[in-house]
Amino acid sequence: MATDPVADLTRAMRLSLETAGLARKEDGGSVYFAGGGRPGAPLLLLLHGTNDQAGTWARVVPMLTRKYRLIVPDLAGHGDSRPLSGPIPIPLVIERLHQIVEREEARDLTIAGNSFGAWIAILYTLAHPDRVQQLVLESGGGLSRPLAVPLVARDRKTAMTILRAVHGPNYVPQEWVIDALLARANDSPALRLTEAMENLVDARLPEIKVPATLVWGANDGVLPLPYAEALRDGIAGAQLHVIEDAAHIPHLQQPEKFVQCLTATS
Repeated sequence: MATDPVADLTRAMRLSLETAGLARKEDGGSVYFAGGGRPGAPLLLLLHGTNDQAGTWARVVPMLTRKYRLIVPDLAGHGDSRPLSGPIPIPLVIERLHQIVEREEARDLTIAGNSFGAWIAILYTLAHPDRVQQLVLESGGGLSRPLAVPLVARDRKTAMTILRAVHGPNYVPQEWVIDALLARANDSPALRLTEAMENLVDARLPEIKVPATLVWGANDGVLPLPYAEALRDGIAGAQLHVIEDAAHIPHLQQPEKFVQCLTATS
């Protein structure tokens, strides 16, 4: 019987979160994983990028549970979290995230977000500054700057351009990876997101009062380093760490170096 390599990989990544000691939970249409850490451990909220899901953090979770109590959600409209179809308003993503934070009675959070997750981390901090102690923004942030590559691939050449922007210029994908990206051209969470323009953060960066650390891949072809520098310059006191041999998902491409950057901040 034929298997679906995307579904198999996603299942394995999510299972590894549970193997590392996190429990799968559901609340009000949201699915998330939580646990790890010693009693009284600092709280770390991990937010994935668009078209992704909680399992993306599988390679770093075992290292992070040594220090942190973790909360790792499927953001609204992603993974197993509702809505499974139709629009995903960005304010709904923030609202659902806050419901999870409240259910977990989480305060003094460090929030680490990748790509779209970094944008959501900023918006959550602006909406609930009393809950957030520190921000770690990985390859994202919600500025009014265009992506360096198309959002959608409708042919194999464009798919390769996008994949190498995400994973690095020397990335050689298997054919099923290209097929999976092409399948997203007509239906993906990224295409269902709404109210993006109303939630750009350029003018609001000075409102961020918590320490912020930016972690960027040197080979990021989606949001290249000038984007990171503009984000850093907009947040008072922000620090930028660039990871060599990583692109748009450093926590996946260089997990040990990503964890070193993250844990050095708290």
